Amino acid sequence: MNQLKFASPVRSAAILIILVICFVILSWAADVIVPLLFSIIFSAMLFPICIRLERWGCHKGIAAFVSILTAGVLLALFLGVVIMQLMHLVEQGPQFITRISALIDRAETFVAQRFHIEKSTQADHVHAQLNKLMDSSGAYFSSGMTYTTALLSTFVLVLLFSFFLLYLRVFFLEFFYKTFASSDKSLIDETLHKIYAVIQNYLLGLLKVICIIGCLNSVGLWALGIESPLFFGFLGGLLVIIPYIGILIGAALPIIVALITKDSYWYAAGVLFVFLFVHILEGNVITPYVVGSKVSINPLVAIFSLLLFGKLWGLSGLILALPVTAICKIIFDTLPGFKAVGFLLGKPQKYHFKRHSILYAKLKSRDTNHNTPSEPTTTTEKSHPGEPGWHPLT
Repeated sequence: MNQLKFASPVRSAAILIILVICFVILSWAADVIVPLLFSIIFSAMLFPICIRLERWGCHKGIAAFVSILTAGVLLALFLGVVIMQLMHLVEQGPQFITRISALIDRAETFVAQRFHIEKSTQADHVHAQLNKLMDSSGAYFSSGMTYTTALLSTFVLVLLFSFFLLYLRVFFLEFFYKTFASSDKSLIDETLHKIYAVIQNYLLGLLKVICIIGCLNSVGLWALGIESPLFFGFLGGLLVIIPYIGILIGAALPIIVALITKDSYWYAAGVLFVFLFVHILEGNVITPYVVGSKVSINPLVAIFSLLLFGKLWGLSGLILALPVTAICKIIFDTLPGFKAVGFLLGKPQKYHFKRHSILYAKLKSRDTNHNTPSEPTTTTEKSHPGEPGWHPLT
């Protein structure tokens, strides 16, 4: 009688224990692991600049430093533009307060007429809520300063990690050679190249999403006659990298501008509608087809990874979920005992949706089980000036 054969209980228990230990370590050491993961993605983004400078004859250390410095200067310029725009909004604070006061007065009049609640009673309730907000403003300011300080320190740590990852990349490559000494070095090169390619593809897809959303937001704001539509549109597109919260932050500023500069409150409602429409379009059409196709993971795994990493690392986990899951898929595809897990993380193939898809799946599984392991394919070497051969980290 045929029976289903599972792995030995000892092996299964060992895998479960290792997974639990890994998640405990990932949660306990989040302050170090999260910046390291961000620096891996950041260094992959800067690697083309670094290798270009090295081809021009720059020393590895100088090329890495110039790459990091260039990215830091560009980010500083962007933050400078954002701060200048925020200062312009702060200067218009009295107008904003006047419009909000008028809006509150109209709301109190509507409530008094519709629900027969005296305006004085509503005013007392509003003042009580404002007093509570003022009392807790010190705590909000303190927590905001703490978060800003932590964010700056994390950013400095990411830049430092990225510099050493670019400068010492060959040293780390030799570490992988020594760690997996029994494996073919070409297989290690191929795996690292796949990881680098999936990070680059993810960043490229994310850049396309930001450009598409920035253009859609800008067109909507321009049609409504909002000031600086390109700035607010692309700022909202850039904040897409922060799931769920980014849309709120991106819509808040143009809504404030609409309240200050426009005579009707319907302009603010129009801005909110534009951002909500683009957000729905981004979540259901743009991101799944642009970014999802770049990282090659199925939608169910993508949603599960967002929930899991969000629970594990919070906001940073939401940003890191998709690239980390794609990297894990590549690693699982390489390890012999985890190929099934790598298959589960990947995207379904065309035969999975055919009429007789079960038969196709059985045939594919039988072919995979009966095939003998083939020799790993060797990567094509491309020489750079002054270097013996090219691989993903050189």
